[in-house]
Amino acid sequence: MKYFSKIVILILITTILNSCGAAVKSVANNHLTEEKGAIPPNFGANNTTLVFITYRKSYNKYLKKNVKKYYTGEHEFVTNEEFNRDKKYKNLDKYRYVFDYKSVSPGYEVVTSDGFRRSPLFNVRKFTVEDRKKHETYKSDMTSSYWSKIQKVYISKLNEKRLDNQS
Repeated sequence: MKYFSKIVILILITTILNSCGAAVKSVANNHLTEEKGAIPPNFGANNTTLVFITYRKSYNKYLKKNVKKYYTGEHEFVTNEEFNRDKKYKNLDKYRYVFDYKSVSPGYEVVTSDGFRRSPLFNVRKFTVEDRKKHETYKSDMTSSYWSKIQKVYISKLNEKRLDNQS
């Protein structure tokens, strides 16, 4: 009987976690739009190469997987240091757009048991696309600890916009 209840609890926890991820993906579909300021209106109109800034191994793993699955345009993966050092990236016609993220506070305070207010002990990722030619930054207006779900939707929406602007 104990074995059965452990299995039921495990199934419930798995279901709840999966539904949270699905909810994030659904909300991201509504928020990551041109109208909400997340997608550049002319993205993909010219033959540009989208630059994806890379960081740590765990982040890069999901980034590369999501790009491979959801983005069909020309793209390159580079570290921030390589991007700033390599002269080829000075070409704003070819490398006009940069996909990156900012690490930000989740936007709320934690109140400890003794009444002190403090920031959370973690940050979340807020994804951005920088148009280097126009000096404009387009950004996600949402964050979540399910950042890979947001990243998937954002990359997919960029690909859709690129294809729309090329037809």
